[in-house]
Amino acid sequence: MTCRLLFFITFICFTFGGAAQQLRTVAAGDGPERRSGEILVHLMPDADLNTVLADLNRQTSQVTAISLKKTPAPKWHIHLLQFDESTLEAGVLLTIARKHPGIQSVQFNYKSEERNTEPNDPEWWRQDNMTLINAPKAWDASTGGVTPAGDTIVITALERGAYFTHPDLTPNRWWNWKEIPGDGIDNDGNGYIDDFGGWNPRKQNDDTGTNNIHGTQVNGIMGAAGNNLTHVSGVNWNVKMMSLADVQWEDEIIEAYTYVAEMRRLYNQTNGDKGAFVVATNASLGLDGARAEDHPIWCALYDSLGKVGVLSIGATANSNVNVDVDGDMPTSCTSQYLIAVNMVDKSGDRILSTGYGAVSIDLGAPGDVVYTTGDLDPGPGVTPGISKISGTSASAPHVTGAVALLYSMSCETFTSDALEAPATCARRVRDLILSNTQPSATLEGVTTTGGYLDLERSVNAIRELCNGLVGPLEILKVQDLPDNQWRIEFQTPTFLPYQFRVFNMLGQLMYEEQITPQRFAGNAIEYDASDLPNGIYIMSVGRGKFIASKKFPKF
Repeated sequence: MTCRLLFFITFICFTFGGAAQQLRTVAAGDGPERRSGEILVHLMPDADLNTVLADLNRQTSQVTAISLKKTPAPKWHIHLLQFDESTLEAGVLLTIARKHPGIQSVQFNYKSEERNTEPNDPEWWRQDNMTLINAPKAWDASTGGVTPAGDTIVITALERGAYFTHPDLTPNRWWNWKEIPGDGIDNDGNGYIDDFGGWNPRKQNDDTGTNNIHGTQVNGIMGAAGNNLTHVSGVNWNVKMMSLADVQWEDEIIEAYTYVAEMRRLYNQTNGDKGAFVVATNASLGLDGARAEDHPIWCALYDSLGKVGVLSIGATANSNVNVDVDGDMPTSCTSQYLIAVNMVDKSGDRILSTGYGAVSIDLGAPGDVVYTTGDLDPGPGVTPGISKISGTSASAPHVTGAVALLYSMSCETFTSDALEAPATCARRVRDLILSNTQPSATLEGVTTTGGYLDLERSVNAIRELCNGLVGPLEILKVQDLPDNQWRIEFQTPTFLPYQFRVFNMLGQLMYEEQITPQRFAGNAIEYDASDLPNGIYIMSVGRGKFIASKKFPKF
């Protein structure tokens, strides 16, 4: 907080400390709304306010009509002046004030507007699920799309089918541009023929299956195009969604997951030339009461997916059962790359008709009457519109969408190892989500996190990590602990190895240790000074000629 305050003060001083500003003609009605009869002036440090007021009144022939209303920032010499616009044109006063040698800068007193990142989609007002997870505040940072490295983020849901021609889904549909559709050839050499739009294990092509309402709803929660004046918004406004259709039987589930793993592996190996940068899969399906030990192949796939960088999100049972005891598939699988989700209502409380488990279930997400993309025609025809869905089927895609959104954050180091260390990167994203849930008493003790999805908290955590760990070489804090122990917190501009050294006041080296700063973790050194004689010493962190140091006593 101190650093931010100093930066702000420096910024103010720099902004207001320049020479005479550029002049331009200003009409009183131009720009945003301003308060009539007021201007803000920033005086030179040695300027006298009364003298400035007298000069302005004389030059505008106003006698004492221009006066001080208040002083918002005394230390920075910023004052709010008032005048009568019926006798003095605002633009004239502004021009005269800009030329005064005692005034650094001057402006009208404008009214600010709230900058809520809310989409213009006509049914947005129904989407209280997005408000619950603080999506609008997260959208201030990102609405999805690509990683800082330029990788197009892809997510997918295992479904029987989806209506991808829905106008809120079409813009975000994924296509395999290395494949030529319908030519019967495996053009990209990935082992799948004509997988231009995804994969259908049952039909062995990219057929999107039935125009299933469930799949349309799930895809809409993850990634309905936002701010396009159409229907609703997804967690991501911009993301690519791969079609996995006719996925119902376990062999189809396994094949669908295998296709995803192969596409992500191919992307990693070719540095993005082929394959797809799939970061998460969604399974709003499952088997009630099934135990992980009876489905070893299915469960093993989550580790396989995780190794290439894909997190999997699973919806738990829609019944009040303890998954740890009674079982459930897939949410009783123990993979660290599987996030198991149950359902909360509009207040963030666990709905009783949802599974729980202190070991198996990770967090909650909205699932109580969620508005999303749908088909208004109950018959064979398709009429795009919105629909309602309840249950954990709605909860899981909120988390799947969250994974994709975090990959799009403008924090390059957060996902810089997504291709060379995909499993590490995937776990980092998982940890950010699970470590930053919104606490709920109804989830405490029945989930691993005790909370429900909070996009804003996750986004803020990334901001803090990205902005706080990489910076000018500096020893941030030295803490004197009992028994001559010291804790030294530091930051570095790179993640290369540095040397930690301790010298006496004669410059003699008393201790040396190589340290390697960690990405996305607090950097600190634990030093035992017990063997040092009493006196004053210098500790330093350095690399080459760049060194930061502080004195410390040993008594």
